[in-house]
Amino acid sequence: MKRFFYGLLVYGLLIQLVFGAETAQRWTRITIFHTNDTHGNLLPFSYPEKIDSSTQESGLRYKTNIGGAARRATMFKQWRSEFGDLALFVDCGDFMDGTPFSLQYKGSADVAVMNAIGYDFGTLGNHEFNNTAGQVQKMVKEAQFKFLCANVKDRKTGQPLCPPSMIIERGGVKIALFGLVTYDTRTYPAAEEGIDVLEPVEIAKALVPELRKQADVVILLSHLGIQDEERIARQVPGIDAIIGGHSHTRLTEPRFIPWQGWQEAKTPNLGATIMVQAHQWGGEIGRLDLLFGRDANTNAWTIVGYKGQLIPVTSEVPEEPKTAKIVQKYWKPIAKRYGEVVGEATDDFVSRGDDLAHYYLVNDAVMSEMNVDFDLQNVSGIRIQLAKGPIQRYDLAKMMPFGNTVVRFEITGRDLKTLLSRRNLTAGGIRFKKERGNITEITVQGQPLEEDRIYKGTANSYLAKQFLVPLNVPYIDTNEDVLDVVARYIRKQGKVSPQFDSRRVVN
Repeated sequence: MKRFFYGLLVYGLLIQLVFGAETAQRWTRITIFHTNDTHGNLLPFSYPEKIDSSTQESGLRYKTNIGGAARRATMFKQWRSEFGDLALFVDCGDFMDGTPFSLQYKGSADVAVMNAIGYDFGTLGNHEFNNTAGQVQKMVKEAQFKFLCANVKDRKTGQPLCPPSMIIERGGVKIALFGLVTYDTRTYPAAEEGIDVLEPVEIAKALVPELRKQADVVILLSHLGIQDEERIARQVPGIDAIIGGHSHTRLTEPRFIPWQGWQEAKTPNLGATIMVQAHQWGGEIGRLDLLFGRDANTNAWTIVGYKGQLIPVTSEVPEEPKTAKIVQKYWKPIAKRYGEVVGEATDDFVSRGDDLAHYYLVNDAVMSEMNVDFDLQNVSGIRIQLAKGPIQRYDLAKMMPFGNTVVRFEITGRDLKTLLSRRNLTAGGIRFKKERGNITEITVQGQPLEEDRIYKGTANSYLAKQFLVPLNVPYIDTNEDVLDVVARYIRKQGKVSPQFDSRRVVN
């Protein structure tokens, strides 16, 4: 920790040396510290040792006992002391839906902890809208920092759910901040209930020119994902920086997206968008330094340089006491349930090519407990890989954080084959090969699939609504949480081992 803050001090001194005594009048630096997709990770966490080498996580310098909200608060407190009002602390959404804290408190625990950490601004992520519309509005009101989001409105009143944008001044620089959430949010429960989500690019095209008239620099707090963030940077000239989220992209250094025709238009600043994003779960904190120079004739500030980096939150960072106390306030009522050890993993449940051992654990557990021919899970529905060692209910809740229930259904072999061909799924009881969207080989319980036979299966309630309904396949909800069914299975087994059996081959 001391080495880290010493490095920041050296960086600051170098800027002073380069620009000399006139720095205070002619030059200034605004530093933005940013997080995204923390997903309820208020406690420290670890990645499995054998995590796939092709993943972003494999590039992390620190993988064990990292993150934690109280450690993040210590770092924020130090930076606020060091930089004063020349620092901004922002979050770019999906601060909930990932751990028991979000399952139990529906985002209110996360907001309370963010208040203690000391954020200045945030935007909403799609997973905040997994709540009711009333709960989303409640979280916005509970926040002691400002949520900004320009493309969400209350359907009844037509009023913005939170301020679309804000102009602030730091070190004499006028900064315009605005927020956007992914358009896919319109399919989430709160949106369907009563919140309109507008197309973000069109909103940006209307808003950015107005913000440019009022500010020296325009910054987007984005929960759009890296591809849409690049798209909006190219299609909406005038956004100087995008602090990103949603895609969990680990940008170890900023991306630089030039605006089309910026030289001819004599666009201010660098004529490009600087893009940053800080991976996930608060394991690292993003830092973006924007260096400004002031025009001697107009006194206007323009960006003349930038630097970005990701700073690990390691076990060397002490916990900030106030924040740690608030985390414990929310943990204690649920500790007995989620601190329970249900069994042991003999090895890491990780991905190896098409084999997704953490998904297979859920598939095999549900299939066994429900005594059916097969179980299906949608890829992206299991949120973490499982590390070797004792398995707590807390770990299973991180794997399955959405509160989905188990559904039973019957389906013809023909429709089952269609379902597997159209969707990205994992299975228990089924082996299949898929090439360019076509199922070329498939067996159920070791026997070739019969197209006219009726098979009995299970899935989670989300998959049923999204994938079974379009096929007109009826289902019955057991009202048993997938989490509880998997915990029961592991408890019976005592020890569980990852399966890498090539049951699923996708080309």
